[in-house]
Amino acid sequence: MEFPAVGYRYSSDGSLGNAGTCSRYWSSVAYDSINAYYLYFVSSNVSPQDHGSKRYGLSVRCVR
Repeated sequence: MEFPAVGYRYSSDGSLGNAGTCSRYWSSVAYDSINAYYLYFVSSNVSPQDHGSKRYGLSVRCVR
């Protein structure tokens, strides 16, 4: 399964960053009421990351 490198939105001004280079996708697991866990994709590498503010406009992909 391939995931497009759609980039992500910055919480400060809503601008798009790193489109075509990498992506961050929300996991389905919340860290707390303000933060959630996410995965970081670049090329063919996937890295589980820590948590980040839900204010960031990260992508969501349904994976089965």
